[in-house]
Amino acid sequence: MNSARITGLWIYPVKSCQGISVTEMKIGPAGPLHDREWLIVDEQNKFITLRTQPRLAEIKTALQDSFLQLYLGPNKIIIDLNAPSEARDQVTIWNDSVEAGVCSHDINEAISDFLNQSVKLVRYDQKSFRELKAAGTSEVNQTRFTDSRPVLLTNKNSLDELNRLILKQGGAGATINRFRSNIIIDGLEAFAEDQIKEIHFGEVKLQNAKPCSRCVIITQDVESGHVVSKETLKTLANFRREQGAKVTFGTYFTPGQLGRVRVGEISRHILT
Repeated sequence: MNSARITGLWIYPVKSCQGISVTEMKIGPAGPLHDREWLIVDEQNKFITLRTQPRLAEIKTALQDSFLQLYLGPNKIIIDLNAPSEARDQVTIWNDSVEAGVCSHDINEAISDFLNQSVKLVRYDQKSFRELKAAGTSEVNQTRFTDSRPVLLTNKNSLDELNRLILKQGGAGATINRFRSNIIIDGLEAFAEDQIKEIHFGEVKLQNAKPCSRCVIITQDVESGHVVSKETLKTLANFRREQGAKVTFGTYFTPGQLGRVRVGEISRHILT
């Protein structure tokens, strides 16, 4: 297998909102720094995503100095990364219950008004803990508000092959950012990432690989939330099903060694 090269790095501070492209990413004890660190929950403290609230895609995010910035149309919310949460609550993400810090009433009211839904913005902070159990490593035994594991990797050539099949059927091709991965690589054959058991980029080691199951989010535009390519999921379902109904694209990893990864770095990997 050829070596892989990092061509893109992304973090998504608020789950299901717009991401941030970076050239360097610090991977710490809960995954990429600030990735999926915030979550929007409904009145029952249950997480919401683009699946049920497409307007989340319209919320832009930025990290500047020690502040998280959220753009709600013409309005901007600024959150101090160093300020303690005003309250704490138990929130539900999939089958997990996680204690999280709750943002201020003013912030929650502004986001609720924007989404036309009563919601709260919560943060995975130093007092939070969501255990990875068997998916953990000696370095990392927790994940924030990801769907599965702390780091998601996708392969550009896999997307190229998917788009070839979509276009062959007359459909609209997909863009890589609709798959919301942290690390985008090039240099491997299409879907060769399925065979990677462990991968190294510089000082960072990623292990405990697992295919990433996909849903309708990959059919939605990353800035509007509108469904723009139903063919993306349908085409994947034709040749990327495993163990029943799961449709996969990309690979989840748990960090086994921490550090920084950078665009342009070349990998070393161990196959299954």
